[in-house]
Amino acid sequence: MKNNRSLIHGITLAIAMGAPATLLASVNIDLYGSARMQAEAVSPDSDAYFRTSGDNDSFIGVRDAYSRIGLNAKWQATPNLELFGQLEIPFDMANFAVQDPYDDRRDLRVAKVGINTDHGSLAYGQMWLPFYNAISYKVDRFSTYYSGYATLAYFRAYNAVSYYSPNYNGLSFGAGVVMKDTSDQADTFDDNRYQLTGTYNKNGTDLSVGLEQVDNNTDEQLLGVALGQQIDQLYVGVKFEQWSATGSDESNVINLYADYQLNKYTFKGMIAEVDGYGEQILHLGADYQYSKNLKTFIEFYQQEESNAIANRKAGSAGDFADGLVGGGNAIAAGFRYDF
Repeated sequence: MKNNRSLIHGITLAIAMGAPATLLASVNIDLYGSARMQAEAVSPDSDAYFRTSGDNDSFIGVRDAYSRIGLNAKWQATPNLELFGQLEIPFDMANFAVQDPYDDRRDLRVAKVGINTDHGSLAYGQMWLPFYNAISYKVDRFSTYYSGYATLAYFRAYNAVSYYSPNYNGLSFGAGVVMKDTSDQADTFDDNRYQLTGTYNKNGTDLSVGLEQVDNNTDEQLLGVALGQQIDQLYVGVKFEQWSATGSDESNVINLYADYQLNKYTFKGMIAEVDGYGEQILHLGADYQYSKNLKTFIEFYQQEESNAIANRKAGSAGDFADGLVGGGNAIAAGFRYDF
């Protein structure tokens, strides 16, 4: 993450050398973190295997579930202009390393700077992308490592610009550009990507449409529509995605998710069909909010084809590259402590 480090070091140096003490004193800095760990029992199908080791034996082990530590900084420059920055670093507790548990090449989750005005929010850096925020997030509500895989959308990217509009009586819009970058990083792309989203959110209804267009010679495109509906303690999420490119077969994704809150418990379930990445997926779980900061969880995850399940303490990308080729299931139980 050489470019990300250079950006952060440059910002830090500029503040240290040029910012008046009165400015620094008025900056609001919020430190936060989340420790997330799970124990799991993984059972590949009899004809499946892990692509690096080739070993398809069942195992019991531990895995990080996206622990992180970060900071938010905000400065109210004028009544209508706020400057902000965010830095968030992953910490793989199972391997005791600064890295994403899915991809060990990633040593940053978020590194962005931006402005908030009456006309919306504009940011640059490494960040969550508008398409994911509007479409995929509506069904990404589980607690284990296996949350969020039933999609064809990218979650985060480096060298990205995003804009989010104000809310106009329930309507809002998002736009993003991920600029081509040939540096050796996990979250960069060979072609520019453009995203547009529109959302209606009012009275418990959260409806979004989204488009991603890739600037290449195959006219690669991802379309999405998603609905989240809150009805008292019941939440229902439905998502559809369609990926297409010249010379390739279309890939479709459909998710049906629901959760129900009962006192301190939240019961969750999702069925999904993801063409070419998991195929039929079943995900069930339950959370228990033990205290304001501590949550415990248990989940069952099953995939028909290659998707989320990986070998012991390893992810499915980067130097790990040890995901399961084929179907299988996992049972995981763990905790999440936010601070």
